[in-house]
Amino acid sequence: MRAADRTLFEDMKILRELAQEAGKLAQSFMQGDNQAETWQKTGGSPVTEADMAVNQLCADRLTQFRPEYGWLSEETLDNPDARRRDRCWVVDPIDGTRAYIRGDPYWCIGLAIVEEGEAVGGVLYAPELDEFYEAHRGQGAFLNGAAIRVSECTSEEGCRLIAAEQMLEHPGWPEPWPPLTIARPKPNSTLLRMAFVAAGKWDATLVLGEKSDWDLAAGTVLIEEAGGVATTHRGEKLIFNRAVPAQRSVIASGNALHPLLVRRSEFVTIPDPQERAPKPAPAETTEPVKMGDTNVQTKQLLHIVFGGELKDVTEVEFEDLSKVDFVGAFPNYKAAYDAWKNAAQRTVDSAETRYFILHAHKLLDPETGDHHHV
Repeated sequence: MRAADRTLFEDMKILRELAQEAGKLAQSFMQGDNQAETWQKTGGSPVTEADMAVNQLCADRLTQFRPEYGWLSEETLDNPDARRRDRCWVVDPIDGTRAYIRGDPYWCIGLAIVEEGEAVGGVLYAPELDEFYEAHRGQGAFLNGAAIRVSECTSEEGCRLIAAEQMLEHPGWPEPWPPLTIARPKPNSTLLRMAFVAAGKWDATLVLGEKSDWDLAAGTVLIEEAGGVATTHRGEKLIFNRAVPAQRSVIASGNALHPLLVRRSEFVTIPDPQERAPKPAPAETTEPVKMGDTNVQTKQLLHIVFGGELKDVTEVEFEDLSKVDFVGAFPNYKAAYDAWKNAAQRTVDSAETRYFILHAHKLLDPETGDHHHV
């Protein structure tokens, strides 16, 4: 066995053991009267004591086992320098936190290994469903030890799709969707949706909204090892652990169905997260800086985050301006982006509800007629 293959086998062994342990830990917060404490992240996404406890367990175990690997997790502040490695652990401590809080079974522990941008190994453990999914490069995909395959569906009509029903019914589609079987209830967990597709329980899943790498990495290797395809809605390969660890969208299905779903969906405009990557610092100027001239560093910028239901997913025209949601005003892009991301995640399954960042660079004072630059 090649050294690289042996390393991956060893990595998968610890992921299997850790996922089981993490699942039991998460379940322990659901027992008795002492339910896990819950609070809101910036922007409104929920997080619980269990998320943080599982995250700490995984961080301790994995970084000790392979200190040379990078680390990326939903519940750890992202450090691009720390994950700029050939191999990286990618962790979602609890994918489907809202379901976990409600007591629904559709949540899971998601652990993955990414090598040079490619998901090469992953496990998903859904304790309340008693389902353990695993896959690694070249070895197939498995559910509770039994090999799984994606479905052989070849037609959009009648296909079993996990997606937001209101999104598919939106009048903005160039051609209406044919009759479909839509998942009810629809799991919050994107990883579980992908696992269900990998196992052939459903034919495809479609999310027209940005998803983080931890939402997709383990599911992607499952889909691929089960004989399917996972890409963005434009058919772009999912490349993980880039400057911005996120993908613009996801379609996962069998090979025959995939191009049909891409053809239908690719017109939807969803920004590439990599457009937010920090730009290289400009070359140093030889012009001296004047004393007291601190406008570049201290001038306040104005970024407004807002959103609402659109009339057409290809345009920015709201159904009802009186119902536009103003998230807030922020002095820099990073703060605005964080607020935008949290707002967008709350409505990720409603493609007609979109959030935006407005960079206001000039204001008009109606009383004086003056234009103010900000």
